[in-house]
Amino acid sequence: MAEPADRWRNRRKMAWLSMLAGLLFPLLLLVTESAQLGQIATPFYVFVGMVVTAYIGGAVVDDHWQQEMK
Repeated sequence: MAEPADRWRNRRKMAWLSMLAGLLFPLLLLVTESAQLGQIATPFYVFVGMVVTAYIGGAVVDDHWQQEMK
């Protein structure tokens, strides 16, 4: 069985990259002043929020299941 850190490594990277993208997106909007980027802001933030929420929720559930198995 894999170590807990190994099992969550890729999920953690995906969540961190999503958070970073969410923080950098407003800067991209300011630099480019693109109306098209402004139109996709809401779906973008919904997607990023879902990725981060899924990681946090999955980590909590996994921790709970791992403690029950001990």
